[in-house]
Amino acid sequence: MFTPLPLKGPEALDTLPTVALVFVHTPLCGTCQLARRMLEVVDAAHANQLPLYDLDANLAPEAMQAWKIESVPALLYVKNGEIAHVQYRFGDVVSLAEAIHQFLGR
Repeated sequence: MFTPLPLKGPEALDTLPTVALVFVHTPLCGTCQLARRMLEVVDAAHANQLPLYDLDANLAPEAMQAWKIESVPALLYVKNGEIAHVQYRFGDVVSLAEAIHQFLGR
């Protein structure tokens, strides 16, 4: 399941494991809610063992600017404290699962 990102500033990525996924959203965003459900399905398929974090973009304006997040929902693929890729489009669960699987090397 989702773990709240421990820090809200740009340095938050430094606190994550070597590879992690950060779901950036806002509470009132309908598309964000759909993307969250898709991520929950993918996480359940991995026995809820994905390194999956979440962050309300409204609470982290400095991070959003530093990370150049263009819109929500966004899924940050983080490796060694750096953003390797940002996914804005959540087309279907299968494509999302494949992208995450490839990133995690599973």
